[in-house]
Amino acid sequence: MRSVSLVLRSVLLAMASCMAVYADEARPVYVEVEQLNINEYLLKWKIPPVMSRGQEPAVEFRHGNCSLANGALAGRPAGLIGRKHYRCDSGANGEQSAGESARENAQESDRSTQYAIDLIYPHTNPALTSLVVFKPLSGEPIQIFSGPEKTSISFSLATSTSTSAVAAQYTVAGIEHILIGTDHLLFVLCLMMIAGTFKRLVLTVTGFTLAHSLTLSLATLDVFRLPTELVELLIALSILLLAVEIVKHRASAGAEPSFTWRYPVSASVVFGLLHGFGFAVVLQELGLPAAMKVPALLFFNVGVELGQLIFIAAVSLGVWLLTRTLARAEYRRGQLAQVVVYGIGVCSAYWLFERAMPLFI
Repeated sequence: MRSVSLVLRSVLLAMASCMAVYADEARPVYVEVEQLNINEYLLKWKIPPVMSRGQEPAVEFRHGNCSLANGALAGRPAGLIGRKHYRCDSGANGEQSAGESARENAQESDRSTQYAIDLIYPHTNPALTSLVVFKPLSGEPIQIFSGPEKTSISFSLATSTSTSAVAAQYTVAGIEHILIGTDHLLFVLCLMMIAGTFKRLVLTVTGFTLAHSLTLSLATLDVFRLPTELVELLIALSILLLAVEIVKHRASAGAEPSFTWRYPVSASVVFGLLHGFGFAVVLQELGLPAAMKVPALLFFNVGVELGQLIFIAAVSLGVWLLTRTLARAEYRRGQLAQVVVYGIGVCSAYWLFERAMPLFI
């Protein structure tokens, strides 16, 4: 009876947690500014769905003396997805002629002129990073990553995307993605439970890393892609299958282990290919600097691996401390594993149902 009660409590707790947490929360606040002509700018933004209505920031563009232009482009000034059309007087003297002359004047303007994006939250920023993309009349777009601590992001035409800046920005983005992406973390946790020993864990995680690195690269570089909805659905299914495998193994103690249990690297490689497409979804939303696609892809992948290692180290340390400190440690650890695996199963089943529903409606 105690065992049944434990399972029921873990299921109820997992259901409550899954409904309150998004499986993949690492998408940044995306802001794009497109220069339409010498004095006009189109501001567009997209807020990740983890932020509920009423909590999203107001997004403003600053450059000289700007005001909202009239017309259709000024529509949808607030919400999770929106845009604003600005007309700015940046201090240029005289009227600007149209066409090529305007473009030449824009190119010769002071490259130190400052632009700024303000993110005005009703309360506080809920730990979301920001990505600002500025598209000038000519030249390559400028990308600026910003951490959640910055709500005013300044830049100029002279802002350069150096290799070191790309390395720092995309490494941090990769770490954030894996550490905030609950579904990926639960999958890695399942792999840890199946692997068991340190040697098997190293082989299993290496297989997962190589597999998702391959499909992440293929999808990001537009060599091969899968529909996002299908990828998200199959990721939830992969977690559920591993959770069921763990439950079956624990229930059949003494029986011959299954193929997955004997060769966990097989599951990590097969499902790792799938999770790589999931990582690519976020990277595609972030975008890659046109002149530095390969370095950005490389450092994002490095960030994912670092985040994965941080998670594995944290879980391993927690298990070690539990074993060292609790009385009847083996029994307690078995109970904890049971609660965890049922919770993973409930969460993955919930996400599977949630992601499958739009395909049938």
